[in-house]
Amino acid sequence: MATTARTATRTGTTGTTPATKLDSIESTSSPTLQSKPRPYTLRRAQLSDLSPAARTVSLGFWDDVLFGRLIHPFRNSYPSHVDKYWYRKFIVDYWDWSHVMLVTTEPAEGDTLTGGKPEIVTGFAHWSRIAPTRQVNYKASWGLPWWDPRRMLKPVFALFSRLLGVISPNRAVSKTHETILEQSYHFLDHIWTGPRSESWYLECIAVHPDYQGRGQGRALVQWGLQKARDEGIACSVISAEGKETFYERCGFDSGPVARSGEGGLENPLREVEGGICFFKDKEGVVVKDRVLGDWTYGPGDYDWAAWTQKVEKKLGEDQSEGDEAPVVWKTEAGSPWRWREV
Repeated sequence: MATTARTATRTGTTGTTPATKLDSIESTSSPTLQSKPRPYTLRRAQLSDLSPAARTVSLGFWDDVLFGRLIHPFRNSYPSHVDKYWYRKFIVDYWDWSHVMLVTTEPAEGDTLTGGKPEIVTGFAHWSRIAPTRQVNYKASWGLPWWDPRRMLKPVFALFSRLLGVISPNRAVSKTHETILEQSYHFLDHIWTGPRSESWYLECIAVHPDYQGRGQGRALVQWGLQKARDEGIACSVISAEGKETFYERCGFDSGPVARSGEGGLENPLREVEGGICFFKDKEGVVVKDRVLGDWTYGPGDYDWAAWTQKVEKKLGEDQSEGDEAPVVWKTEAGSPWRWREV
């Protein structure tokens, strides 16, 4: 499948005018469940935010199975070097107009939001709009015309990122597993097909450990879910190990639909925990649950038995409905999905 934006990172209105890169997003405040709620701002990331965002993401994924233990086994010896991994990804995708990077910020201790004083980047989310072609994203106002000189920025910064890797190597990274995600991309190409071919995909999300539990992560997720609803397309995420329930509670109610380690022994992520994919399907479409099979194989704590019971229950309900009125499911070549309109 040809997609315009997908990196399979764990944690994807009509018109012809390119999207403005630095749209602002309204401020919000932390939930009242806190004893002392503090205000925070959710906004589009600026280039100057990417370095502190990289630090936030590094800390958020410090003990993660994939980004921590597997990709960065020497992180405790070179703790600041983990930031290089994230920063060099962010500065490239920042210049892709089908990608949106968001930050949550709080004023520095003792400062106010209105004083123009330094902010602390407390959370970060990286969204991308997956589509079958660049033209689809362009028509949806998430792309640039072929003649726009800003298209040169991404390849220029990609070269800059590679040069940084030579000049200042990441000593925390495993040379064997540094590109393990890139090696596994094509094993999930079939997921974003059919009614899910257009999707806002949550590439990456993290909240600084000192600022977790304040609702900022949920707010960063809700941005993409709302954007997908507004545009009438799907929304998707690949969950880190142990975060599946969080995404289900946020609204990703279709899934699991895939595992990042599926596809056989050739997939380098096959024995890595987590990587379960969830969707929020577009309104008016019901997608039939995927049949249990080899794609569910892999380590991790997800309760597949409970999921199987839920799928079997839904299947029984669908069959009962079918006794009254036949249900016609649509299919598409190369897609594992069967869907119908409601």
